Amino acid sequence: MDRALRKALNNHVIIAIVFVGFILQFIDVTALTYYFRTGTALVSTRAFCSAWASIHAIGVVGTVNLVAWASIERHILIFHSNLVRTKTKRFFLHYLPLIICMMCPGVFFITMFFIVPCSITMDYNKSDCNYYACVTVNPSVALYDGVMNYMVPPFIIVIFSVALIIRVLASKCRTRQRIQWRNYRKMATQLLSISFLYMSLYCPSIFLYVAYKAGLPQNIATSYYSDSSYFDYYAILLTPMVCALSMPELRTKFQICFPFCRRRCGTVRPETIMLTRPEAGPAAAIAAIAK
Repeated sequence: MDRALRKALNNHVIIAIVFVGFILQFIDVTALTYYFRTGTALVSTRAFCSAWASIHAIGVVGTVNLVAWASIERHILIFHSNLVRTKTKRFFLHYLPLIICMMCPGVFFITMFFIVPCSITMDYNKSDCNYYACVTVNPSVALYDGVMNYMVPPFIIVIFSVALIIRVLASKCRTRQRIQWRNYRKMATQLLSISFLYMSLYCPSIFLYVAYKAGLPQNIATSYYSDSSYFDYYAILLTPMVCALSMPELRTKFQICFPFCRRRCGTVRPETIMLTRPEAGPAAAIAAIAK
């Protein structure tokens, strides 16, 4: 990636999302794949199970937090870019939120898994070795985990993504306060693509969970709810592809690296068309009579 792309503020949160997703795919997805294939943990030790549960929980929650912050930050970068012009403003309104998005779930889950005593027995024949039960065994902690880590970020993604679409359309319709849409189109398209990906794969299970807690019968969409718990892996896996497709610079580099993906355009060449006109005059009349 070019240095200009790495230094662009709108790409920092995307780089963080892709980096966290790479760690999840390398460790969490590998361990989960081995578990589904064999029915046991990849390494049957308490240290591995605690690390597996921590990486899974921190990575998934941190990724959704980063997407939620990206939904908020796009409003700042597009409509209030003066708030990030100085180094101090950039630190508090750009870099610090990125740190907080990963630090909050990190502190919470490390405290629950390594500091707070847990009486849960390890089960190497379950996902995460049943280590995540250390969080759900306490009702108050489980409530905090469900609300702050799994319910609030999806609602932020939906609300601020829809608000971004409305603000952009409203700004384009104004005559006096029209924004330079061509300059900010890439940032809005990039964020909305990732937001729609998470809203379609991650948010339905969260909203269904809220509906269950509100009184919806548990027998409604039971199979979908059990399967949708793994949809977040698809969102994390598809995020780099969505980012690449939403960035024209990466699309150009992709076409350079893979020439067969380029569109083949036919060469337009001039073509001479011979027109035969009928002869006119006495000579033509005599020739017609002779025939």
